Parts: sequence; C-alpha cells; structure tokens
Amino acid sequence: MSLSPKIFLTLAVGALAASPAAGQGTDQLFAWSGRLASGATFSVRHFNGPIDVRESTTDRVEFRAERRARRGDEVSFEVHDRSDGVEICSVYRDRSICDNTRRGWGRDNGPPSTRLTILLPKGVRLAASTGNGDVTVERASNDVQIRSGNGDVRIRMTAGEVDVTTGNGELDIDGATGPVRASTGNGRVSVVTSSGPVNARSGNGEIDVRMRTVQNAGDMTFSTGNGAVTVALPGNFNGEIDASTGHGEFRSDFEIRIVGRLNPRHVRGTIGSGGPRIRMSSGNGRLELRRIN
Repeated sequence: MSLSPKIFLTLAVGALAASPAAGQGTDQLFAWSGRLASGATFSVRHFNGPIDVRESTTDRVEFRAERRARRGDEVSFEVHDRSDGVEICSVYRDRSICDNTRRGWGRDNGPPSTRLTILLPKGVRLAASTGNGDVTVERASNDVQIRSGNGDVRIRMTAGEVDVTTGNGELDIDGATGPVRASTGNGRVSVVTSSGPVNARSGNGEIDVRMRTVQNAGDMTFSTGNGAVTVALPGNFNGEIDASTGHGEFRSDFEIRIVGRLNPRHVRGTIGSGGPRIRMSSGNGRLELRRIN
C-alpha cells in the first residue's frame, strides 16, 4: 500500500473557486500558500500568460496571479487536492482548463493574459503548463516538467529530471544535473548539464548540447528538421554514433571506427570501446561531435 505525501495548506482544497486575495494590490487576482512534503508535486495549468518560477526561501509553496491587461472578464482559479500533491487550474467564464471538454470561444479572443509567479521550496516537484506564454525557472531542487503551447522556456539550475516541451519557442536549459528531455516545434534548443542522458528535438532550429559527464546513460537522440546539431561530450566518452544529414556534413573530435561504407552524410561507427548510441540528424544542417577536455 502506497502512502500519499502529507500536505499542509493555508486554504481548504477541493473544487474551490478562487476569489481576489484580500488586502492585495489591485493588479493581483489571486494568491495561495501551502506546505507540501518533500517529493510531492505542485501542478499548475494555465490558459494564457507567462509563468515565473523561483526558489523559495521558506518551506512553503507560494503562488500568485496578476493581471496583465484590464478586461471585463477576469481569470479565476481552482485549487485541487491530489494524491501526489496540489493542482491549481485557471478558470474563465466557468470553464476550468483542467476539464476534459474542449470548445472554442467563438468571437471572443479567449482568456486574458495573466502572469503567474511560483516560489518553490526544496524537494517539491513542479509540473507547469500554459497555453501561451514564456516560462522561466530560476532554480529547482527536484523534477521539473514544463509545457507551453507558444513561448520560450528558460531554466537555470535544476537538481532533478527536466522535461520541457513548447509548440513554438526557444529552449535554454543551463545547470541541469539530471536527465533532460527538450522538444520544440520551432526554435533553438540549448542544453548544458553536468550529466546525461539528454534528448533534444526541434522541428526547425539549431540544437546545442553540452554534457560534462555521461554515466550509466542510455541511448540519446538529437534531431532537427532544419539547423545545425552540436553535441559536446567528455573526452573519455565511449559509445556508438549514428549521424545523418540531408544537406550538410559531419565533423567529430573523436576517432570513430566506421561501420559499413563511408558516407559523409550518414556516418555509423564506434567511439572507444562502445556503449550508448547517439543519434544525430538534421534535414538541412551540419552535425558536430565535440570533445570536452
């Protein structure tokens, strides 16, 4: 029998519709604070607007929403208790984003943009999504999952797994210490991590990945429809390489024992004693495998 993480809240949870926080400035729509046990997940699902995540100096999760434009209809929020933590959902015209129903807004442009700020204490996981808006994470000490329908995602200093997807925007991940999965429909992907594995995809954009160590890592894929792919690895890396480009060339700082016929646009071979396979591909762009000294 599994036990749910213990949760301490400052508000009663359930299907609670949020009202403007009393005593706050006129631009603040809602504020919530709660204490979650280490390993619990704080989940946020938002219609429209940027999300800014910072490390908390206390043991409490702090959440606040601020209006970015004044309109007749405001966005409100629901707070739900879940077995693994707490979920906050934005609500517009009695429709919660956490409902499974999907329908258009007709002539309405949809929910107004609302800025969210989250202070995340150590040990709490984060799952945050926005339909449209940039997401910034300054520091997180546990797993981070980010989804944006349209917007850049920038993450600094994480101590867990990173899983990031945006439909259209650049991804910039610096200082990760765990596995990274990064995907964008259109935009550049840049990842710097102290250890692999890393998997990165872009429909249209450059990919630049740097791993200081690769220990017990599985196969990794780096793929873009259009753009250069650069992967930097420690000098003692051992593994397999499968690199293909429709129009471009492949360069490597590592000595590669070629398997099959030599083809400058599709290279397969072994580095050192072999190991995890690295797949690099670009529809139109150069491929580079660099050595970190």
